[in-house]
Amino acid sequence: MTEQRPRDPGGLGGQSRRDFLRGSGVAAATAVLTGQATGVLDEAQAAEESAKVLSGTVEITLKVNGQERSCEVEPRSTLLDTLRNRLDVTGPKRVCDRGSCGACSTIVDGELVYSCTTLAVSCQGKTIETLESFETGEGSVPHAFHQNDGLMCGYCTPGFVTACKAYLDKHPNATEEEIRKGIDGNICRCGTYVGVLAAAKAAAQAKKGA
Repeated sequence: MTEQRPRDPGGLGGQSRRDFLRGSGVAAATAVLTGQATGVLDEAQAAEESAKVLSGTVEITLKVNGQERSCEVEPRSTLLDTLRNRLDVTGPKRVCDRGSCGACSTIVDGELVYSCTTLAVSCQGKTIETLESFETGEGSVPHAFHQNDGLMCGYCTPGFVTACKAYLDKHPNATEEEIRKGIDGNICRCGTYVGVLAAAKAAAQAKKGA
């Protein structure tokens, strides 16, 4: 009696349709995983190359209070660290070191920024203003703080003066409520907010009369 071969239900050379589909699925999954792995490796290689480029120290030039100042910093150095430790510009203060209190406030290209969370390398080619460059005569923000007792321990004062100046430069006709919102990123642990607001309003009034 002649031996009969098992019936090939799929007609695929002895492989069932189920086996064929299962094999195809595995192949497809392998291709996807291989593609993902390749993408991950490419990203890792790019990150490694970037790390090589930005490692060590780099020389940067910053325009601080109207002067071009050069120094060497690590790429991760913040503007606050660079100003205080490399350029001896100590107006901006380190308090929270996480962009919450405003003591490190600095004006960069006319915008108020937290210098403790701003990379120094990103400020090249920009204009940086700190408390040291502000006018102190009658009608100025520092003078208004002095006249209205807008300080106590004085540690947060540079940040408040900077924030007020930055806001009033853009909004000279600001109301008290607008000033409150404009400087609400700054904190005073001594609670001199009444004096700060009085100083800001006095400075705004002086700008109107100028």
